[in-house]
Amino acid sequence: MFKNILIPISSEFYPKHVLNFSVFLATKFKCKINLVYIIEEKTLDQIDKQSNGFRTYYDKNDTKQDIIGKQKLTADIIIFDYAKFLFDNQKISFTKKTVRGEFSTIIKNETKKNEYDLVLMGFQKGSTLTYRLFEEINIPVWVKMVGETGSILAVCSNLAPNKKVPDFSIKLSKVLGWKLNMAYIVDTEDNVEVSDDGVRSSKKSERDLVFTGQNFVNDMQKRKINVKLIKGNLLRETLNAASNVNANLIIFGREQKEKGLFGFPVKNFKKKMVEKGKYSLLFLN
Repeated sequence: MFKNILIPISSEFYPKHVLNFSVFLATKFKCKINLVYIIEEKTLDQIDKQSNGFRTYYDKNDTKQDIIGKQKLTADIIIFDYAKFLFDNQKISFTKKTVRGEFSTIIKNETKKNEYDLVLMGFQKGSTLTYRLFEEINIPVWVKMVGETGSILAVCSNLAPNKKVPDFSIKLSKVLGWKLNMAYIVDTEDNVEVSDDGVRSSKKSERDLVFTGQNFVNDMQKRKINVKLIKGNLLRETLNAASNVNANLIIFGREQKEKGLFGFPVKNFKKKMVEKGKYSLLFLN
C-alpha cells in the first residue's frame, strides 16, 4: 500500500510524534521515508515588512541569512539527527533535505517530481500554514494527531464515489491489525449523489439518498464489516460516529461537498475536518 512516504516538516513547528509514528508504518509496509524540512518564506518576508524604513537592504539580508542558518541548524541537529537515530535502529531507509518555500507549494511540487504514495504530516491549530495541499494533491494525505492510534472509522457518503474507501480501509486494518468500523452518512444539507467520476447529480430526495446508503450498508454487512447508516451534517455526524466507536483514525474519500447549513457554500471541507476534530485523518485523494 505504501512504499515511498513523504514527511514534510515546516519551520513553524516540529511534529516529533509524526516521526515516531512513521517508524511504525515503515516497519509494517517495508517502505522508504523521505523528510523535507521547509523553511517558510513568509516568515522571511515578514522581516522585510517589519523592518521597512529603518534598516538597509544589507541589514535585512544579513538578518534573513542568520535566520536561515539557524533553521538549517535546527533541521540538522534536532530533527534529522533524531530521525537518523530512529530509522537506523530499525534499518529503515530514508532521505532528507532542506528547502525554502511555502508549505503546500513545496509538497505539491515534491509529489509531482517523485513517486510518493503517501504524505504523512502533523497539524498545528493557529499556525499560518494554509494547508492548500488537502485539496490540491492526488495522493493520500495522512494527518497524524498526537496520541495512540489503533482503531479506524471509514466514512462513506452520498457526496463521494465510495469505491476506494471500503477496499482500502479493509486492507489497511488487516495490515495494521486495527479494528475497523464504517459509516455511511447521508448528508441531509447537501442532497445530491456523486458519481464514480466525482460528478454531482441534480437534487435528490432524502428517500432516494437513504435507499442508496442502505444498499451500501447491506453490501458491507455481507463482507462482515461493522457499518452504520447515519443521517445529518457530514462533518458533525463523522465526529459523533468516531466518538461512538472510539476511533482514532478517520478515513475519507473524495467528498464533493459544496453546500452547508442554509445552502451556503462550504470551503476547505478537509481543513475544517482537521481543525474541528482530535482524530487523525487519512484523505484518499
